[in-house]
Amino acid sequence: MTRLQSFENAAHVLDVLISFHEELSEQYTHLADRSTRPLSKLLLEFLASREKKQADTLERYEASAPYKILKTWIQIPFPEDPESFLGSLQQTFSDDMDADQVYELGNRVDEFVATLLEHLQERCEIAEVKTLFADLLKGERDENIALSKAYNSLREF
Repeated sequence: MTRLQSFENAAHVLDVLISFHEELSEQYTHLADRSTRPLSKLLLEFLASREKKQADTLERYEASAPYKILKTWIQIPFPEDPESFLGSLQQTFSDDMDADQVYELGNRVDEFVATLLEHLQERCEIAEVKTLFADLLKGERDENIALSKAYNSLREF
């Protein structure tokens, strides 16, 4: 029998999210470098910057969060493996993506992270850690609003 992958503690969740955002930043940068469409390139550069900023923010949060919260055992199974999601996402990449496709790509990522955090928040029984996931979810939703604003600004060109 194979063991289900799960988060071990809140610090593990943060580490997974940091790696996820860093990998996405690199992928968006690579895709922007190859993009054949100027508006898509701008939106991909925005997404790369945003993902890097999110990873940096999570690293700072982890560095300053109370040790007790970070090390609280929360063994909760992944709703979907982040690495598998990134792999399936890469299959949709194209050098010729238009701005609408890039926006949809960003929305898919935001939806994945929001679903992951909602899953953790709903299943966590420890109030302090549940609050951590709620805060992270709020930040994720704020970033999705920023993506919509950036996309709408680009469409005005």
